[in-house]
Amino acid sequence: MIKISNNSIFYIVCPANYASGGPEDLHQMGLALMQSGKKVFMHYLNYDVEKNSSPVHKEYEHYQIPYTFSIENSSQNIMIFPETFSIFIWEKKYSKIQKIIWWLSVSNFFTSLKAWEENFKENPPKLKHRLLGRIKLPTIENVKKAKIHHLAHSHFSVDFLQKNKIEAIGKISGYMEDMFLTGKSYISQKKDIVTYNAVKNKDFLDKIRKLTPEINWLPMINMTLDEVADCMISAKVYVDFGHHPGREKMPREACLLDCCLIIGKEGSAFFKQDVPIKDEYHFDKTEENIPLIIEKIKDCIANYDSKIKDFADYKHDLLQEKIIFQKNINEIFAINEI
Repeated sequence: MIKISNNSIFYIVCPANYASGGPEDLHQMGLALMQSGKKVFMHYLNYDVEKNSSPVHKEYEHYQIPYTFSIENSSQNIMIFPETFSIFIWEKKYSKIQKIIWWLSVSNFFTSLKAWEENFKENPPKLKHRLLGRIKLPTIENVKKAKIHHLAHSHFSVDFLQKNKIEAIGKISGYMEDMFLTGKSYISQKKDIVTYNAVKNKDFLDKIRKLTPEINWLPMINMTLDEVADCMISAKVYVDFGHHPGREKMPREACLLDCCLIIGKEGSAFFKQDVPIKDEYHFDKTEENIPLIIEKIKDCIANYDSKIKDFADYKHDLLQEKIIFQKNINEIFAINEI
């Protein structure tokens, strides 16, 4: 059990000057802990002081969470690491502090592990330290042996931890920005547009697009949150055949803005608990399914007013996520030491 007192300090490890779903969840965690009365600091790593005036990405400045580069290495304090930074749990300067890995994704854990392995091969001093046991790779076996806690983010990560016999202290998923949580209906603003994340959908979706020149495809790439929202508000369909390393934000944003969803089954998208949509909108990424996917896209465009009703329950659940997030924070990180 994590030991938490009124004097405990929470440090949240986060990449500096980097914006994506994971860092956003980490800042949401910081804000929620502050709102529950905890003392909290963001602890940014990989910060280049010469290139940047601040380690805080502009998208997260509004959270107004204080940050620090120095850690009070005490057993009464708590440090939360994203799974991609789990290699740092063995750092001597963090030796006494209570540590938690928050499994924001599963796939990205293995991507980062591979990158560290390559880094060791290319860096003889690091390789020497590793061979001498001074540096450890965050393999599953090494992580299991470490005296740390684990926190799930998606059902995908719950399933992964259970299969590896790793006990989690709970499950906390992030929520959408307020601009997506209006609860309004956007049905009257829709056009015959199909949108998608151009960064995470490559070859497979390209094949579908080439076969459907009659469809108005609108890619989302290098957009601000406001631009993403505007794009989704005008689109009838959101398509996502990415690898879903964790519980992705864009499909949830699209649902909140009344897009029909057509989703693959990789990563977290395989689990109905993470993507609770009907089977008719859920496809394995195979050549054989391409005609069926095209048919369903056209069905959603032509019969949008009826098809969008299939996503009403999911939208309702997503509107509760922010409340559930704070509730889970309060329960999992309740003070239990005097």
